[in-house]
Amino acid sequence: MQENSGKFIMPMIHHTEHLEQRKESLLNNSMFSEDLFALYQSLYSLQFQSLQHLASIITDSKLIVDTTQYPMIQPHTLQFTDEIIADIKKMFKNIAALITQYQTAYSFDTLLANLDDNPELYKDIITALLSKDSTFEAIAHNNKLDTDELIFVTVNAYKPLFIALKDAALQDITQFPDYSEGLCPFCGFLPDMAKIVEPKNNKRFLHCALCECEWEYKRVKCVACGNENTDTLGYYSYEPDEKYRFDYCNKCNTYIKTIRITKQHDESQFDLTVENLITNFLDASALQMGYTRQ
Repeated sequence: MQENSGKFIMPMIHHTEHLEQRKESLLNNSMFSEDLFALYQSLYSLQFQSLQHLASIITDSKLIVDTTQYPMIQPHTLQFTDEIIADIKKMFKNIAALITQYQTAYSFDTLLANLDDNPELYKDIITALLSKDSTFEAIAHNNKLDTDELIFVTVNAYKPLFIALKDAALQDITQFPDYSEGLCPFCGFLPDMAKIVEPKNNKRFLHCALCECEWEYKRVKCVACGNENTDTLGYYSYEPDEKYRFDYCNKCNTYIKTIRITKQHDESQFDLTVENLITNFLDASALQMGYTRQ
């Protein structure tokens, strides 16, 4: 979110541009290959095209979004038009084709066939994902996919829609009063990154992995379980300036990656979706130390 005349303007972020700017950092990362870079480059391009289309057709988000409650999108009340479903269907097929182009071991044939046979499955998948129940794991199993594989495809296929809904619904909303949860106040999904912004009094903000909404969150508090006991909270960083680190909780054994933005940097230079890729070395370290992502 960017402030402008007292309002938050939520632009359509073209992640491909930020990815290209950080190409050297990514390819210097031993965990990131040229093929993986090309995959994300193509993925972000697909998402931007979808976002542009969806932004042009979503003129009223009230059928899906209720800004008087948190989260503003409730999983079991989702309603999609035929045009929206057509866009999501295209995204599923394009993402599946993209993954199998670069990662031939994966197969989404069963999922795509079942989606063609049962269009209601599009709604069932995103409802189960946002509800965070065992139904999602069952859907993955029934479609011969690991849960993480289905999460990846679903989040990336639906991301343009949820960003478009967020942009349409939150044009006049500058903050989320009385909200202090670790789940997104807009869509209810999980954060993938956090940032501490020095020019904003060192406040911490979380970044939603689905709709890319950002919201303020208490500095000393576990994102996953709400633990505020400093004896069981900490962070680990490789760098003296602590630009990149992960914050961990020894109560629930989870972590979240964090980037510190100093006064010397323009906040808009950092795309947290891309930073999440760059910092996969932190994921590896956290997992090795016994922590898991929320």
